Amino acid sequence: MDSKTVEFIIVTILIVVVLVGINWYKFVKSKQVKEVKPAKQPTLDAPQGREEDSGKVIRAAKSFASRNGYEVIVPGKIAHGTAVADFDVIVVGTFGVLAVRSVGYYGQVYGNEKDEKWVQTTSKGRVEFKNPLNQAEAEARLVREVLFDNKIKSVPVEAVCVFPNNATELIVPRSTPVHRLKDFSAMLLKDKYTDDKKVDIDAVTKALSAALEK
Repeated sequence: MDSKTVEFIIVTILIVVVLVGINWYKFVKSKQVKEVKPAKQPTLDAPQGREEDSGKVIRAAKSFASRNGYEVIVPGKIAHGTAVADFDVIVVGTFGVLAVRSVGYYGQVYGNEKDEKWVQTTSKGRVEFKNPLNQAEAEARLVREVLFDNKIKSVPVEAVCVFPNNATELIVPRSTPVHRLKDFSAMLLKDKYTDDKKVDIDAVTKALSAALEK
């Protein structure tokens, strides 16, 4: 084998090695996943959509009250001292008092029953808000205090939170006591809301109506 042939073979081998190296480099780079940092969401000043669908909840409560001869207070903004219970509707029946807060937030809602704050995220941004369950229960205590001040005792007072917007993505544990509109309507069919616990509907309605925020 002459020198030119040897030189040709060596050059050919070098070219093949270089080409293989280039292709391997491209292959490795194509398999690498670049880290993409999610864009930071802007912080919103307040939750979005609070009043949007409250009418659906109010209508469901009114229909339930009408069927059973109960009274409704709309809106249920009961003042006691410097505090105000901000319920959308309050139903007064023989079973007691059902105070309902409509949470018409849209987008995604994250929370846990024991969390102090919940989070709403939308295409516009992100915002933290008070746990609606804690807030509703605190305001239910205010309703009880109004009744107690009017010498009306032993009246069951229950507060519930309803998310009426079907498009809202509720990301909460299954055991969290929040309701969709459909769940709320089904809840009202339970026997506990038709039980006769000897509640004086007129007296309770009068006391709560007198305490409405001016």
